[in-house]
Amino acid sequence: MKLSAAAEFAVRGALVLAEHTGEGPVTLEAICSQRDLSRQYLVKIFSALAKAGIVTPVRGKRGGYLLAREPRAVTLLDVIEAVEGPITLNLCQHDPPRCDRIECVLRPVWAALQGDIRTRLGTLTLAACLAEGSAPHDPAGGRCTMPALPAGPMSQDQAPRAT
Repeated sequence: MKLSAAAEFAVRGALVLAEHTGEGPVTLEAICSQRDLSRQYLVKIFSALAKAGIVTPVRGKRGGYLLAREPRAVTLLDVIEAVEGPITLNLCQHDPPRCDRIECVLRPVWAALQGDIRTRLGTLTLAACLAEGSAPHDPAGGRCTMPALPAGPMSQDQAPRAT
């Protein structure tokens, strides 16, 4: 599973709002500069977050965005699905399934993995990310540097070994 850039930017932006809870609206410019994000792209992302009820736009000279709920009430699943739609690992996990193999032996495996991911993202709140340091920052620039996952298939050295 790979999250889109939109999902990652949405999480980064929502974390900035969580960091500034109680301080008033935060402008897109401030969010972009704190997390090195594209303003043009963030406008679209925050529109989706507002539509989902995660952020509230504030108009006017001192406008910007606020979290619509407390950081402890916004999960990573909320944020990601606001911009991505429902998280699915593969075609057979879509609703309705886009796989023609109803009796596939892997279907329960994929369903369990998808359930685990949704459960973890659904319990990890913005407040927990900030409190536990789950949103790592570059000490030099204060930018969110989410750890990257290895690209491509596992090499022979990375593959699990049978015991």
